[in-house]
Amino acid sequence: MLDNYTETWTFEIDSVPLRGMGNAALLTQSLTAFFASRRCPGSAIRAGTDWALVQARAGNAVVSGFHSPLEQSVLTLLLQARCPVVVVIARPLEGARLGLGFESGWQTALAEQRMAVVTSHTANSRLTEKLAVERNDVAALLATRIVIAHAEPGGTLNAAQARWRAAGSAIEVLGEIATNQRTSHG
Repeated sequence: MLDNYTETWTFEIDSVPLRGMGNAALLTQSLTAFFASRRCPGSAIRAGTDWALVQARAGNAVVSGFHSPLEQSVLTLLLQARCPVVVVIARPLEGARLGLGFESGWQTALAEQRMAVVTSHTANSRLTEKLAVERNDVAALLATRIVIAHAEPGGTLNAAQARWRAAGSAIEVLGEIATNQRTSHG
């Protein structure tokens, strides 16, 4: 359990109360949110991995729920590169068993103050689509920029992307960037 590794703290952003552990100062940095649907085409996986490598080389701070397979791969890469990360979870911190396997790197990242784990939830509940949407909304709220590797058409991430755009969030979709670059060069 994480409470053996760090003290908990509270933080509020746009009237949303958060509880967290790890390095609270990460929440005051310029964070980039990263999202990917559970199912991604190979091109999105490649684009997301390439993007993560660029972030790792630059040491940029990234926030996400790190729940989908591609998001988990990006988290692993960022932790191995010793980048700062903020993990948003959709359950309370108390009693949470999170990524504490020896291979995950969470323990080291928390001990070295390169990670924060945050939540807006206070009641234990099975992860539902609604809770996942709320988790992603918190990650987007913490970010100054949002990057999406792939949003499945008709999926919840696609709907969230539309909401975030309507609210004025800066969003980059990796496939759109690649398409725009190909169009402008040829």
